[in-house]
Amino acid sequence: MTRCADRQAKQALEALFRGELDGEGFTRLRAHAEGCEECREAYDKLGRVESVLEKRALPASREALLEKELFARLGAAAKPARAPVPERKRFFPTFFIPVVGFAAAVVALMLVVPRLRTQEPEWQSRGGGTGTEAWGLRAFCVGSDGQVRAEARPGGTLVCGEGNAVQFSYTAPEDVRLSVEATSPEGEPLRFFPPEGSAQEVTAGVDTLLPFSTPVQGSWLSGPLEVRATFTDSQGHTLSRTQLTLSPK
Repeated sequence: MTRCADRQAKQALEALFRGELDGEGFTRLRAHAEGCEECREAYDKLGRVESVLEKRALPASREALLEKELFARLGAAAKPARAPVPERKRFFPTFFIPVVGFAAAVVALMLVVPRLRTQEPEWQSRGGGTGTEAWGLRAFCVGSDGQVRAEARPGGTLVCGEGNAVQFSYTAPEDVRLSVEATSPEGEPLRFFPPEGSAQEVTAGVDTLLPFSTPVQGSWLSGPLEVRATFTDSQGHTLSRTQLTLSPK
C-alpha cells in the first residue's frame, strides 16, 4: 500500500482525533480520504463502534468517538419517512466515524478495533445462534450538542425528548437486506431505513451506524413506538427480527 505523503492530511487526522478539526478542515480531509488508500484504511479499521461490551454503558473513549460522528449528522436529517419523504443528508461513506490520529495514535487505537466475540443473548438470532452469528439493532438519543444522552439495545426502551435525535446502528454477521420501521398510534407506517422501498442491502458489520439520523420534532414520537428491524436475504427470506421501543421524554 502506498504511504500517504500529504503532511496536511496527517495533521488533519491528528486534529480530528483530538477533536480540534474545524468544518473546513474536515471537508478537505474527507475529500482526501476518498482518494487515499492509507487514510481510507485507517477509517475502515476504526469506523465501527463495539456492540458487545463488558459493561452496559459505552466506555468513555469509545462513546466520545461515537458522539463525534453522530454530531456530524444532526440538523440535516429528517423525521421517519411519510409521503413525500423529506430530503435526508448523506455523510462521509461507511467508514466515516471520526477516528484516528496518525503515527503513534494510529498504532495505539488499532489495538481497540472491534472484534466479533461471544454475543450476549439479546443479540442472538432466532433459534439461539452462538458465537459470531449475531443480529441486532441499537438506538441512541443524541442531543443538539452531540452528546449521547441514552441508548437502547434489542428489547429495550430508548427515552428521547424533543430537540434531540434518534440514531440507529445494526449488527449483522453477513451482507443482508435490512428494514427498520414502526407504526404510529394512528396506524401510519413510519420508515426509518431505508427512506424508500421495503429493504436495502447493508454490509456485515458490528454496530454499524445507519446513514440517517431522525430528529425528535413534530408529533411522530408522541407516545411509545415499537421499532422493528428485519434482516432478510436476497430472496426475501427472513434471517432475523429484533425490536426495541422509542418513548418520548
